[in-house]
Amino acid sequence: MTRPSPFTASRRRAAGFTMLEILVTLLIVALGILGIAGMQALALKMNKGGQLRSQAVILGMDLLERIEANNPGAIAGSYAPATLPTAFTKDCAAEYCLPSELATYDLVELRTRLEAQLPGATFSVTFSGSGPYTYTLQLDWEERISRGGTTALVTSGATNVGATGMTERFSFTITRMYPDRSIVV
Repeated sequence: MTRPSPFTASRRRAAGFTMLEILVTLLIVALGILGIAGMQALALKMNKGGQLRSQAVILGMDLLERIEANNPGAIAGSYAPATLPTAFTKDCAAEYCLPSELATYDLVELRTRLEAQLPGATFSVTFSGSGPYTYTLQLDWEERISRGGTTALVTSGATNVGATGMTERFSFTITRMYPDRSIVV
C-alpha cells in the first residue's frame, strides 16, 4: 500500500483555502459595486434637483425681465393681479397688446412653462411701492426625496416635507425694483 505523501495533503488544503479566499474577494467586490451603484443613483437624483432649481431661476428671471420690458404695465401693478390668470386668448407675440394685456399674457406664459417644466409648481407675484415699484416673485415646486416615509426629517428655510414623506417642497423668491422710465429727470 502506498502511503499518501505529506505534500499531496498540504496541496489539497491549500486548494481549499484558495477557494475560500476567492469567495471572500467576490463578496468584497460585490459590496463595492453595490456601493458605487448607490452613489450613482444619489448623484443622478442630486443632478435632477439641481436642474429643477436652475430651471426655477431661469423662469423667475424671465418673468422679471418681461416685467422690466413692459414698464407701463409694471408701474400700473398689472403683473400682480388679485387672481392669477389661467388663460388668455390673444397672442401678444404675434399682434399688438396693451400693457395690461401683455402682463396677462406674460403671466399665462409663465404658468404654462412652470407646469411643463417644474413638478407641482405654483407661483405668486406681489407688488408694492409708489416709485420705485417693487415686485416679488415666489416660485414653489416639489422634488422627490431619498428618505422613506417613516424616516424623521428636519428641514429649515423654505423647504417642507410633503405629507407622504416622499416629496419635499422647494421655494425660490426674488425681488426686483423698477423705476418709472416715463419720468424724464
